[in-house]
Amino acid sequence: MPVRKETRSNIIQTIRSEGIDWSGKLDDVEFLSRIFDLTSMPSNDNRYDNAKMDITQHTVWAPGDWSDYWVFDDKRFDLMNCSDEKFLRVLCEMIHPVVRPDEAYRNKLLAMFNDELKKDEYQIVEGKSRFGNAIYYPTGLDPSTVRAIEHLKEIADATGSTHIQQEIVRMESAVDSDPDLAIGTAKELLESMCKTILKDRGKSYDEKVDNLPKLIHLTVGELRQGEYSFGKETEDALKKMFGSLSTLVQTAGELRNLHGTGHGKDGKKEPTPPEYAALAVNSASTIALFLYRLHERRK
Repeated sequence: MPVRKETRSNIIQTIRSEGIDWSGKLDDVEFLSRIFDLTSMPSNDNRYDNAKMDITQHTVWAPGDWSDYWVFDDKRFDLMNCSDEKFLRVLCEMIHPVVRPDEAYRNKLLAMFNDELKKDEYQIVEGKSRFGNAIYYPTGLDPSTVRAIEHLKEIADATGSTHIQQEIVRMESAVDSDPDLAIGTAKELLESMCKTILKDRGKSYDEKVDNLPKLIHLTVGELRQGEYSFGKETEDALKKMFGSLSTLVQTAGELRNLHGTGHGKDGKKEPTPPEYAALAVNSASTIALFLYRLHERRK
């Protein structure tokens, strides 16, 4: 069942009438950049090339140019008609600890959201990240993907990796609107995670090599270096698991070659189905999270 317009309208109207600061302690650009790739969205101000500069001008450099709740009327975000996934992600971001540190206030917002969403058989639930912080994700969407992406966002926040943060946002934003871009960015995310881990561990790699399976092999090999043996049967099972991981990564690379942004395509090819992009994004998020967690444990 979709999130109805009535439900969306009720939530937005409550935010307006109660004077809730939707972007929390962040400015509007910082908040929206956690969800949308603003640099790829159009500007409504002819002085600028993209939405990021447009919004910065009118909400950061010249606060007061736009109303406090301009985002709910902006057709670029179209929160009354956008996908359920995007609308729910905006709500989840509004109660993210980075955005709203006050736990009591977060709980009030969460209760309000869920009171409305239950009519459409959705709920936002709270979980805990590996750092012990609250993360929020909606039921009714693929929970494994949502959780993996939310954990990756927190890792990017904790490590200060704005590059990985941008790749996550770009990848998420493009699944439906630009599946080719989503597939290409999923591969780039895995490459970035492998290079980040190898660099953090003082290991070298060839910057010119655009070979994702090789990067994965180097990373896993480094992470397993010096680890004690679990016994033959367990070691055999681990080899199969890491072999399957490499196969999955190789397949993601092939998807990118066939449908991603990194290679020219025949103009007669059919548009890439969003399901292909979702597969690449799901796989990349899960694998990247697995590698980073293994990296943290081995440190």
